[in-house]
Amino acid sequence: MPLTRLSRARHARWHVPQFIRFLLPLVVTIACLDILQRTVALPDLAELGATLGALSLHQWLGALIATAISFWALGRYDSVAHRHLQTGLDGRGARRAGMAAIALSQTIGFGLITGAFARWRLMPGLGPVTATRLTAMVSVSFMLALAAICATALVMVGDTNQMRLIGTLMLVALATGLVLSAVFPVMRMGPVALGWPSLTAQLAFSGWALIDVTAAGTALWLLLPAGSEIALTALLPAYFIALGVALLSSAPGGAGAFELALCALLPTTAGADIIAAIVAFRLIYYALPACVAGASLLFPQAFSKEGSIDELGHDIRDAAHLPHHRTCAETQVIAQNGGRIHAFGLNQLAVLDTTQASIALFGPISGRISETLDGLRHHARSRNSAACLYKCEAVCAQAARKAGWRVLRIASEAVLSPNRFQDQGPRLRQLRRKLRQAEKAGVVVLPASDALPLEQMSHVDAAWRARHGRAKGTTMGRFEPGYLQRQEVFLAWQDDEIVGFMSFHAAAEEWCLDLVRLRPDAPDGTGHALIRAALTDAAARAIPRLSLAAVPDHLMARHFDKGLRRFKESFAPTWEPRYAAAPNWTQMALALADLIRLVHWPEPIQTPPASTSQQQALSQEDLADMTWEAAAAYVANLPSSGVEQTISQPPHNELEENAFALSRRA
Repeated sequence: MPLTRLSRARHARWHVPQFIRFLLPLVVTIACLDILQRTVALPDLAELGATLGALSLHQWLGALIATAISFWALGRYDSVAHRHLQTGLDGRGARRAGMAAIALSQTIGFGLITGAFARWRLMPGLGPVTATRLTAMVSVSFMLALAAICATALVMVGDTNQMRLIGTLMLVALATGLVLSAVFPVMRMGPVALGWPSLTAQLAFSGWALIDVTAAGTALWLLLPAGSEIALTALLPAYFIALGVALLSSAPGGAGAFELALCALLPTTAGADIIAAIVAFRLIYYALPACVAGASLLFPQAFSKEGSIDELGHDIRDAAHLPHHRTCAETQVIAQNGGRIHAFGLNQLAVLDTTQASIALFGPISGRISETLDGLRHHARSRNSAACLYKCEAVCAQAARKAGWRVLRIASEAVLSPNRFQDQGPRLRQLRRKLRQAEKAGVVVLPASDALPLEQMSHVDAAWRARHGRAKGTTMGRFEPGYLQRQEVFLAWQDDEIVGFMSFHAAAEEWCLDLVRLRPDAPDGTGHALIRAALTDAAARAIPRLSLAAVPDHLMARHFDKGLRRFKESFAPTWEPRYAAAPNWTQMALALADLIRLVHWPEPIQTPPASTSQQQALSQEDLADMTWEAAAAYVANLPSSGVEQTISQPPHNELEENAFALSRRA
């Protein structure tokens, strides 16, 4: 069907930007070559041939070796990009595909198209979309890394103050961007969320880029004709800057722009030598790799054998598979922070993957920590992140130190034995005083039934946040119905209102304190009464260990809340040291810094919303009955010994009134 005049006009307007985009590199190339021809004494073909023929064998071989080193670094560069995108294809095949893609794109031009096609052709499992994303990421990250290299070169060898100032400003801007990418690792543009590479990945990009361009510049220097007065230290900075100009020109191979920039930055008296070296360089560094890459596209099966990065026996499961019989109850926090269970054979860890680190929380769920360290480090490397153990026990820290990891004491955990706990003796004098104050104020502590009074609890949480600010997260729980329903919850009542509550992670052998929420007007001693009630209930259920969780214990600990330690100290607990461990101090710093960021500015809660259908289906009488039964069972299980109890046992009618009060607010 012929196009109408209007449709032809729209069609032409749509194609104008495309036409300009493809024409502009050609225009830039012609313009640069024209300026070069008028400013530099170019050798004729006979002179050029004689100069190339005079190059010695060791110059050609040296340039070949330098070229191989450069492309080897570029292959490693692709590996880092694969890990960031989590393609699962990090291996020799991915590196070969990356080298081939760069060899073609730098020679033919139109890097996004040719690079994506080459990667897709050599790695069909990658898919065209992922291949395009990978190519775009490699291009942008390389430009940023090259900008940092060029800025450093300007600062170190700049001839004028203006050049050094430009280099300094570029370094400041890049360093600022690096810090911002760590503080704000996700950039949101409407519904699209883009994650910045980790600091480890960005430093790896810079390192491999530096090796690449240094080796490439060395290859060019080795091909300079005999008698050239240009030193390697002078040529490398000029090569870095000329390469950046060539990439910005978008011309195939940077033709014209590269030559013009290099001749402008080096002595003009050596113009003929520079041009001859560039021609030889393009044969070695551009034409030869492009021919090899073209052959790989014709026979992809011979070049794209891919190894798997998955470790044998490594399995990943979500928090729903967390076993009830585990050594540390606190690992249940992964039900809210997005952590997962990583199994290395029969050994399991609760691992939280952050932007900068893969952190195993609180030691192993099961098995031996010594048999998981290599697996954890391998998993972290597959994400371009640091590996870290956080708040692990002394036994785990000792095993990590034996494996060569760095270990740092960071906290002390308060531990109690419910079946042996008695609130007698001089060390518990403060506790008894607090419990009497709570009892005198009419505070009654009861274990919550299955149907939590979420409305009143949410009011308590809101009042607590209004006084204390935003709740911390990641390694500490936050108020959320689905999360609380997995825990043991105790409620502090005054008359018919809840004035506070506490929740505990529950495992077969341990309970661990998690949420502590008290209203600002809660009577003094309410928190102590809640802990005492939990100890009593844990003893009745034969739970051998109750943890009050950890407090900071390091050089900066004196600057943290001292009241928290005093509160826990009132129960005369056993203090057990807790450690962080990482393969080296750099990884330790990255992991702890990212963890601090996430604790104070946590990500949105990742627990699925709790189902309220069962609660809505229950009548007020059902809720009252459930609460009364739970309270009666609790009172029946209280020890009959003469040990002083935390809460008074109110008469039957008072318990019943509290039960109906709970039903009215559930």
